[in-house]
Amino acid sequence: MFHMEFMKKICSKVKEMEQPEMSKVMAGKLSLADKLLGSGESRVMFRWRSSLWKLLWQELLAYTASFMMISMVYRYTLTMEQQVQLEKLIRWCRHQSTGLPITFLLGFYVSLVVKRWWEQYCKLPWPDTVAIYLKGLVVGQPGKQRVMARVIRRTVIRYCLLAYILCIRRLSSRLKKRFPNMFELVKTGIVRSDEAMRIGNEESTEMYGSRWWIPLKWAIEVLTRAKKDGYINSAPGYSHLMGRLSEFRGALTEVATYGYLPVPLVYTQVVHLAVYVYFAVSLIGEQWIIWRKPGDEEVDLYYPIFMTVRFLFIFGWLRVAETLYNPFGEDDEDFELNELLNRHFKVAMTIVDEHEDPPELKKDIFWNQVDPELIEHPELDVEEVLVDYKEDFIFH
Repeated sequence: MFHMEFMKKICSKVKEMEQPEMSKVMAGKLSLADKLLGSGESRVMFRWRSSLWKLLWQELLAYTASFMMISMVYRYTLTMEQQVQLEKLIRWCRHQSTGLPITFLLGFYVSLVVKRWWEQYCKLPWPDTVAIYLKGLVVGQPGKQRVMARVIRRTVIRYCLLAYILCIRRLSSRLKKRFPNMFELVKTGIVRSDEAMRIGNEESTEMYGSRWWIPLKWAIEVLTRAKKDGYINSAPGYSHLMGRLSEFRGALTEVATYGYLPVPLVYTQVVHLAVYVYFAVSLIGEQWIIWRKPGDEEVDLYYPIFMTVRFLFIFGWLRVAETLYNPFGEDDEDFELNELLNRHFKVAMTIVDEHEDPPELKKDIFWNQVDPELIEHPELDVEEVLVDYKEDFIFH
């Protein structure tokens, strides 16, 4: 599969070289789009997926409609005396709302949630290091020992990925939908039916009711037996391999702990209550007062311009926190664990397997250069090499 993907990329590169005119036309179209919408970071404001507009347009529309409705009642249905009384309430609400520490509370809350979100992703373990240690340490003599060493490597890495799935699926709704029960895992081949029977059904909802650590225990037992049978000849290497497995287990435990212990509910309630009360009071306090005599507000606008900007800022902050609160959900900014798991499985299995020998050892182009530079070398006929790869892909 790796060769197929690589050759496809090579062929696409050759096609680009064969069609320079088309590339120029496409470049012209892109430059036109850049002129219309900007380029780089300036296009951020025009995006929809995971954007501020997607998160807030409904709330902003409802809030603006409520504000305008109160404004119409104040201007066209109340008597002069009632308007004067309402204006007193407007001034009072405007004065009281300035004392709410909304920015302070919300800033600390959002920074805490974003910090937890990033740490949970960073703590997700990657099996690459374990696979590299297995590839370098678990070897055997040509023949049956070589085949058994390959079985050992593939089995250990499969157990690591199985523990990964069993642990993270308790937190991730995406993995839970993909693997709702052990039967679905058996059908994928990541676990055998006899192994699934020994693990159990894994349907417990208790905090520490999962047995996801069992496959890692099996992996340690397999490697211990391999050490005794002579498949691992380096004692320090075996110790380092055990350390990598322990780090893999520790990372899964830390991620699971984040899921079991969320941000304190009281803190979340305080922040939400402060934001909702602030904007409920602003529905009255931000109303424009009708000008009647010198000394009154000289500007009388119907639409709350700066309140809309403030709404986008503060509610945007709050929606960021709500979106990142549980990164294992199905929002736009949540972790795409299905694709990540597919990547881990493909890469780890490829590392520990023996599909092909490494490329032939040859002297590189920088041989005997005292001060080598990474620049284009005219003596390399890159186009001819690409054509050769293309012909080899097509005819072989």
